[in-house]
Amino acid sequence: MPTTTPRCLLLVLLAAATGVARGASGDVLFPPPPPAVARRLAATIERLGREVKPAERDALFDQIVDAGSEAIPILLAEIEKRNPRTWSLGIQALGAIGDPRVIPRLREELKGLRGRPAMDVLYALALAGDRRALVDALRSTHATVSFEQGTTAVDYIAGALGPDAVPTLIEEIPRRAKNSRVAGLGALGTIADASAVPFLLRWSRQPEPLDRRFALMALARIGDPRAAPRLIEALEDPDLDVRVAAAEGLGYLRAEEAIPRLAALLGKPSVLRPKAIWSLGLIGGPEAAAALRASWTDVSELEKPLVVEALGRAGDPESAPLLGEIARGEDTQLASLAVDALSRLHGPASSAALLAACSGAGSHETRERAAGELVRRRDPRSVPCVLKLLREEVERRNGLSPEASAMLAELPLFAPPGAAEALETMADAVRAPAIRYHLSSAASAIRTVQRLGAEVDPWLALLNQGTAEEIDLAIRWLGELGDARAVEPLCRLIGRLEPARAHLVPQALGRIGSERATSFLVSLLTEESYRDPELRRTREEAVRALARYARSKHVAQELERAFRAEHARTVTPLLAYAHIVGREGIPRLMMLKRELLRRRGRLQVLRHEKVNWALRLLRTGRPIPWEELRDPS
Repeated sequence: MPTTTPRCLLLVLLAAATGVARGASGDVLFPPPPPAVARRLAATIERLGREVKPAERDALFDQIVDAGSEAIPILLAEIEKRNPRTWSLGIQALGAIGDPRVIPRLREELKGLRGRPAMDVLYALALAGDRRALVDALRSTHATVSFEQGTTAVDYIAGALGPDAVPTLIEEIPRRAKNSRVAGLGALGTIADASAVPFLLRWSRQPEPLDRRFALMALARIGDPRAAPRLIEALEDPDLDVRVAAAEGLGYLRAEEAIPRLAALLGKPSVLRPKAIWSLGLIGGPEAAAALRASWTDVSELEKPLVVEALGRAGDPESAPLLGEIARGEDTQLASLAVDALSRLHGPASSAALLAACSGAGSHETRERAAGELVRRRDPRSVPCVLKLLREEVERRNGLSPEASAMLAELPLFAPPGAAEALETMADAVRAPAIRYHLSSAASAIRTVQRLGAEVDPWLALLNQGTAEEIDLAIRWLGELGDARAVEPLCRLIGRLEPARAHLVPQALGRIGSERATSFLVSLLTEESYRDPELRRTREEAVRALARYARSKHVAQELERAFRAEHARTVTPLLAYAHIVGREGIPRLMMLKRELLRRRGRLQVLRHEKVNWALRLLRTGRPIPWEELRDPS
C-alpha cells in the first residue's frame, strides 16, 4: 500500500469530506475545518490507523471527539475510504461527537449492513441522539451480537441512552423473538434503573424459562429490595437455570431475609450450593457467616475456596479463628485465600489470627501476605515476624518482592528502635548494592522517626531540607500525625516532586482533612495544569482522599466535573460522588454513568458495572467503602 505524507493525506481528506458532504442525498453540508485543525485531525486519524496501545488509542479517539463538529467532515471522508483499521472507530467517533446532523449520514451508512458492522452504526446513531437505534437493534436478527465478551451491542446502545431507554425496552421486549428478548432483558440490567422493576417482576413469571431467568438476572443487577421476595420464591422454580439465577441474585440484593433459605442449600451437594455460598458472603453479617462456618466440613474441596472468600466478604469477626486455622494449614492456596479473608475482617481477633499466620503459615508467600496486612494495620507485634521474613526474602531471592518493598516503606512508621539495628545488620550481610541500600534506608528512616518524634515542626523542616527518601517519609508521617499545620506545606510541596512520588501528598492530606486540604485536592482534579497523564495516580488518590472525609455538595459537584474531565476513562470520581451523596444522588448517578458506555472497551464495561455495584449498595442501605473506590485499570 503506498505511503501518504500528512500533507497529501490532509488534501485527500478535505477533498473527500467536501465531496461526501455534498454528494449524498439529504446530507447536511459540513464545511471543512480551519487548516490547522484539519492538519491536527488528519495526523490523529493517521495514527489511529496504526497498531497502537489501548491507552494511546483511547487518547486519540478522545482528541477527535473533543474537536466536536469540526471533526465531522474529516471523519466522513475516512469512513468513505472503508479502511478496516479506522472504519469502526470513525463511526463511533462520529456518533460520540453528539451532533444530530450526522444521523441522516449514519442512516445511509446502515443500508445493506448486517451483523457487527450494522450494530456499530446503530450504536453511533444512539450516541448521536437517534432513539430509533435501540428499536432497530432489537428488531434485527443480530440483537445478541457482542461488542465485548458478555456485553452485547444492545447493552451498549441502551446503556448510552440510560434511563430514557427503559420505556422503549419495556414496550419492545414482549414483541420480540427469543434472542431479542434476552438482549432487551440484559439491557434493563445494564441500565439498572429501578423504574423497570415492576415490569421485570411481571415478566419473571413468563412460561418460557429463559424469560424468567433473564428477568431475575436483571432484577438482581438493579438491586432493588422489592425483588427479594420474588427471587426467594424462584428458588423453587421447576427450571434449574432459573433456580441458579435466583440463588446468585439474592447476593446482589443483599437480601438478609433469604439467609435461612440459602443456608439450607449448603447441606447437600448441588449446582446451587456454590451460588448460595457466594450470596451468603455478599449478604454478610453474623447469621450468614455462621451458616458458612457450619458448612465447612460438608462442602467439597472445590467449594472450600469459595467458602473462605465468602467468610472474608461476610465480615464477621467470629470467623477469624477458623480462617486463622486454614491460614496455617497445609493447602497453600486455601492458606493464601484465608489471609486475604482475614484482611477484610476488623478487630483484635483477626489481627491475632494474622499474627499467628505470619509466623506459622506453611509457605513464605502466605506468611508474607499476613505480615503485609499487619504492617498496614501498624501492629507493632508484627515487627519480629516482618524482620524474619525480610531476611528470608533476601536469602531466597537475593532480592525483594513488591510486598517486601511495601513493608519496608511502611515499617518506619511504627517499628521500635531495635528494628533499625536489625535491618542494618541484615544490610551488612548483603552483597547486592540495591538491596543493601533499601535495607539501610529503612533503618535510617526508623531512626529518623525516633529522633524527630511526634512534633510537627521538625518534620516540616525536613520537607524543605531532606533527601528524597526523607521527604517521602516526612509526607507519610505528617499524614499519620493528622495535624492541620502540615496542610499548606504539603500543598506547596507537590510541584517539587516527580510524578511517580506526587501521589503521597493527597494520601497524606486525606488522613489530615481540612478546608484548605479540600480546596487543594479539588484543584488537583479540575485544574488543567494537573491533567498530565503521569499524574493520573495522583488524581486518583486525590479522589480517594476527598471521599475519606469530605461530605459537602460542593465536593460532589467537583467530583462530577472531574469525571467528565477524564472523558469517563476512570470511574473513581463517580464512585466517590456516590459515596458522598448517598441514596439521594441515585437519579444523578443514573444519568452520569451513561457516559461510561459512550466509549467502547472492556475497561469501560467493568467501570460501568462498578457503578452498578455502588447503586446496589445504595439501594440496599449499605455503605460504599472508601477503600473500594478504585478504577478497574
